[in-house]
Amino acid sequence: MKIAIIGTGVAGVSVLKYLSKNKLDDFKMICFDDQKYLGNGRAFQYDDPELLMNYPGNLISMKPNKPDDFVKWIAKHDDTIQLDIHKEDDENKSHNQYYSRQLFGKYMTDHFEKFAKKKNVKIVSNHVRNIEQIDNGYLVSTQDESFEVDAVFLSPGQFGPMDPYQLIDTPNYFKWPYPLNRIKIEPEKDYAVIGSGLSAVDIVRYFTPELKTKLYLVSRDGKVQSVRGEMAEITFKYITLSQLEKIKSKHNGFLPLTELKALFDKEVEYHNINADKLFNVSRVNPLRAMTFDLANPKEVGYLQSFVLELTRTAPLIWPFMTKSDKQYYKVHYADVITAYSNPMPEATAKAMIEGINNNTIEILSDMTSVEYKYNKYRIHTKHEEIRVHYVINATGPAKDYKDAIEPNQLIDNLVDQNLLITHPDGGFYVTPVNNEVISAKGKLEHFYLLGQKSGGVNIYNNGIVELAEEAKRVVKGFVQRTKGE
Repeated sequence: MKIAIIGTGVAGVSVLKYLSKNKLDDFKMICFDDQKYLGNGRAFQYDDPELLMNYPGNLISMKPNKPDDFVKWIAKHDDTIQLDIHKEDDENKSHNQYYSRQLFGKYMTDHFEKFAKKKNVKIVSNHVRNIEQIDNGYLVSTQDESFEVDAVFLSPGQFGPMDPYQLIDTPNYFKWPYPLNRIKIEPEKDYAVIGSGLSAVDIVRYFTPELKTKLYLVSRDGKVQSVRGEMAEITFKYITLSQLEKIKSKHNGFLPLTELKALFDKEVEYHNINADKLFNVSRVNPLRAMTFDLANPKEVGYLQSFVLELTRTAPLIWPFMTKSDKQYYKVHYADVITAYSNPMPEATAKAMIEGINNNTIEILSDMTSVEYKYNKYRIHTKHEEIRVHYVINATGPAKDYKDAIEPNQLIDNLVDQNLLITHPDGGFYVTPVNNEVISAKGKLEHFYLLGQKSGGVNIYNNGIVELAEEAKRVVKGFVQRTKGE
């Protein structure tokens, strides 16, 4: 059986690994990606080593069952990787240690190459332009050649950036911040960042050492992520697979939000989490929120660990909720989960606090519009107007196909053929748990979509460990069906 793996970021490398570990003699794998992204994807491409991972090193392994694999790899290669420029200077009181994205990319590439060298693996360092359904499977085409395959694992990464204020054709506008090392900082110029999430704080870390003017972070809500605390090992007692299956059996395959909330409340009580204190922290006041998090690293870290375990359970929950329950969750609970699911490093928060107190950083909320006029951007909030020379868009990748402004020929062709159908909650339709692509004519045989572009069905599936777990689950289902089990 010939298998195409398209995209070699975290999901694609994990698919290659789990397929290889099945040791089935008839599996022949072809990995496709652009040369510069081969083995590490776009997320971990070469960039300034000052850009740290948002996760501590012991939480970002390519081996979900061995969370310390990355830090062990670092220790093994300590003499060749110039660790001093890829590692945060000091450990913090939460005992979290952060490393550069660039270094994690090297670790990923090393991981990829171990499997890419196997005799049943072929590497094609060329961009896939189209996939067509044929009688015996699929025809995968690059600009130079085509390959007939029996199965496709499509892991194309995130959608491109959004352009919420239609600034794409204006001068001095960066539609996407990464890689940041391509941006030449002009210290005397004024800069504004649209957004206040993790991409925005990356920009703070990169810009503030050189910038002599104030850096503005402007968004609609002005909220910032929580600050990483002391992480803990969490095992759920009530939100378990067996309990979820029991609830589904009573409700025709659905998981009612009322019963999920009851399980959640039991878990919160069992883990002795002070919900009133932690869930009610207002993140609209960034200075107060970050100061609170830094002052309560144990409690905040435990809640972050709890939420991390919850998001890793999400693929078994979200697809089985009703549309109305999903909407209620988005309105009433999503903000809290999002704030604690992907925290910023402590040193970054301290730099943010220092900048706010020194008046070199200002976070503005209630953004309404922006226009380019007389060689400057005029950014309007409900209360004021600021004028800057440069604007950097840090609103993150689009969730919906229609909102992505960067063309992607492969995805466009698949949509045009009705092989990918847009999902109202984002991304494209796939089956729950197994990620089989659902086309206009029904479920496709041996065609799988992993990562953010399946996010309407698989919420919270864009972290490193989450992607690796997703790949493991999808490959397991594929192998079982191939064997006829």
